[in-house]
Amino acid sequence: MDWKSASSYYETSLNNVLNIQHYAIELAKLPLAQVPSKLTEILIQEAIPASRQLERLRKREFRIAVVGLEKAGKSTFINAWLECDLLPTKGARCTFTTTQIYSVKSESEQRLEVQTRTQEQFAHLLAELASVGAKEDLTTIKENELTLEKVRREGNLTIPFSRLEDIREQLIKYVANEKYAHAVLEARLYTNKLAQAEGIVFYDVPGSDSGLAKHVDEARKMLSDCDAVIVIQRFRSIREAELEIIKFTEEGDKNITIADKLFVFLSHIDSLGSPQAVKTHVQEAAQDWFRRASLPKERIASGSAGAYLVLNNFAEEHTQLEIGQASNIRDRLSNLTGIIDDEILRTQATGIPDIKQKIFNYINTERVAILKKRCESSINKIVDTSQKIHHLVSQKFPESAEEAQRLEGERKRITFTEWWYGKWEQVKADLQRFYESSVMNHLCENLDTTYGSVKKFRERYLELVEIEMEELRQETLRKKEIIFDANSFPDFDKFKANFAWRDDLYADIIIVVDNLARQLALELQDEALKLVNYMTSLLWGSSQIKERLIGKLENEFLMRLENGLSVLFLRFARPVAEALIRGPVNSDTRTQIVKSLGSDMELIDNYYKGEEPAFKVLKKYVKYGPDLLFNSNLREQILGVTGIAKEVIGMAIHKEMNSEELISPREVVTLEVINDINAFQEYLRNGIFEAAGFQSYYTQELKRLVDLFRDKEGTWTGVAFNEWLEENPRLLAELPPNLKSQEFSLEVSERLRQLSIALKRTGD
Repeated sequence: MDWKSASSYYETSLNNVLNIQHYAIELAKLPLAQVPSKLTEILIQEAIPASRQLERLRKREFRIAVVGLEKAGKSTFINAWLECDLLPTKGARCTFTTTQIYSVKSESEQRLEVQTRTQEQFAHLLAELASVGAKEDLTTIKENELTLEKVRREGNLTIPFSRLEDIREQLIKYVANEKYAHAVLEARLYTNKLAQAEGIVFYDVPGSDSGLAKHVDEARKMLSDCDAVIVIQRFRSIREAELEIIKFTEEGDKNITIADKLFVFLSHIDSLGSPQAVKTHVQEAAQDWFRRASLPKERIASGSAGAYLVLNNFAEEHTQLEIGQASNIRDRLSNLTGIIDDEILRTQATGIPDIKQKIFNYINTERVAILKKRCESSINKIVDTSQKIHHLVSQKFPESAEEAQRLEGERKRITFTEWWYGKWEQVKADLQRFYESSVMNHLCENLDTTYGSVKKFRERYLELVEIEMEELRQETLRKKEIIFDANSFPDFDKFKANFAWRDDLYADIIIVVDNLARQLALELQDEALKLVNYMTSLLWGSSQIKERLIGKLENEFLMRLENGLSVLFLRFARPVAEALIRGPVNSDTRTQIVKSLGSDMELIDNYYKGEEPAFKVLKKYVKYGPDLLFNSNLREQILGVTGIAKEVIGMAIHKEMNSEELISPREVVTLEVINDINAFQEYLRNGIFEAAGFQSYYTQELKRLVDLFRDKEGTWTGVAFNEWLEENPRLLAELPPNLKSQEFSLEVSERLRQLSIALKRTGD
């Protein structure tokens, strides 16, 4: 395969493989793909030389870097190569600007292109010169400030020419003349004198030991992006700056060795003193290069580019003055080499034809093999690494978008279910702590205990009893006069009025009992709703919780609670009310009620928690009435206690009953009824709550809600899924990142598919 065919082939191959690299990198960037970083790093690193090589192939350029220390003779070498004393070579530094020389076919294509520095690039140069203490350069720039500004203002130039000699002055002006060159970034010379092969490019960079970071950076960049390197070496041992040439070359092209693309020209051998010195110089240099870079001796040539220019009549006057007369050079070379023939002396002794032959042989025969070695290495590494990435990712992700969506959906549902299992355990634990703290009044850490409790429920009950009974007394006293007047014709009938008043009062007491049941139901409902609200908060505010626990309508829930409380309340409050209110003391009605109630009256005795002995046995109070509270003789006889009741509602009445003044029939009835009302209130306060089991009912209803919630794990699982699918923000805040969105990530599969297609195309 010739170079043209090889260039075209590997341009296509590298383009395809870099396309594969692109898709592989894009796939590796995705965290879900979980591609090992070492594989990504291989692709990134290998793409650098491959991209540079592809760029050269696209431009059909074969880049040869001519490098060496300052004053090693690089410019003289290139002049000898071009057979024209073109580039400046005087004693002081003579190149300030990177020069690139391009090979073109025809004479009409020859031109000089000058690229000037931008304002920013010029400012950067000044800063760099200042940082290395280049005072002489800075002084020169200052002295020629106007000229340099004019060059930059004029901008880039293109100067056509026919003969290299015609461009000498302009080239020297922009490359070496310090009045102009500091304003020039780069010079490109296009000539048909460089090589027979098209696309050959010579890079002549100022010496890497110039002290300017710019020159070091240019050397690094050039050596990283070239196909061959010619080192111009003046001394027989490799200097430190020349070691950087080896380093930069190795860094830029790791797929081939330095020995694959490096040539050395040992310059200035005509300055040595004897044939033995020449032999020693060449031998030691060859050994040094072999030791440092495994460079074979065949890659090394020695000679004198200046002598070649002078002996072949290519040297300008300044070069002749610097190198010497042709006769002196001829004699010196003849003494050093033992060659007498002028023709052989001009060629073999100067080394220029030898190094050109080595380079041309490399261009014509070896560079295709080196290109293949360089490209195949990059291609294989990129393809192999990309295939590994494809294999690793395809173990977890399909290439089909539909299949990926199905698998991703399954994976997410399983992951969510696993998460929900742990979450449900936490929900139950949180609910239990809340219940124990807010309902049972057990203190738990980190929980607010301000919610209602059983104790608060009883306190509220007592408050309601006080309110309802006080209103009842007020209403009873308001009706008294009407009832009394209605039963006073022709005179007040104490017995009849007592019955009439009690009939009306009993109806009001039943209303009081119903009100108490309703108010307690509201209290219980409030506590139940607080509990439900907490359960709802545990499941992210879902509207399903309340409906599933207490139904859609709160009124129906309240009615159920009220009915339950009413049943309990009336079971114990109604017998007490009947015994105390329906009939007057010592009436047949009252006696008959006691008989009919039977054991029901005795139940309340077991729950009475008050201190007054008169109320500890309900039948006794019902039989004797208020006298059992305020008649000391009766109390001692029946109860076995002395003195009257001290802490009973209605103590002011007892004073009236024991006063020496006569009490009217109306007052007798009033005192009896009011004290029976007070007695009923006493039983409400200290017996009926416990007897009715309100505390148990309260805790059972709330515990029923907790148990119902815990038993509905399947329901809440469905609720959790629904809230997840609807992307409830409170739920999403708790979820791991991979579950926060319902959107399926098909990007991995899509990029995997793209990589697969690219790999198949390359395989085809």
